Amino acid sequence: MSDKLAKIKTYIEEKLDELSSEIDEIDERFEEGFDPMDWSGGNFDDAYSLGEEDGETRGSYRVLSKIKRILEEAV
Repeated sequence: MSDKLAKIKTYIEEKLDELSSEIDEIDERFEEGFDPMDWSGGNFDDAYSLGEEDGETRGSYRVLSKIKRILEEAV
């Protein structure tokens, strides 16, 4: 693997660890009987944004996982 690809893979692995921690926090909210309106302080717009952020976190994790897999297969 070239030096540039190795750096990209390292970045992806670090980002995946970070996103994994965020996903664990998201999952903990659901275990506690998650209610978006309660978590957003009753503001519906904030509840929507919270869901959007959660989806972006999970989507980023999935995409980076697939890119990492492609890099590993390319070796």
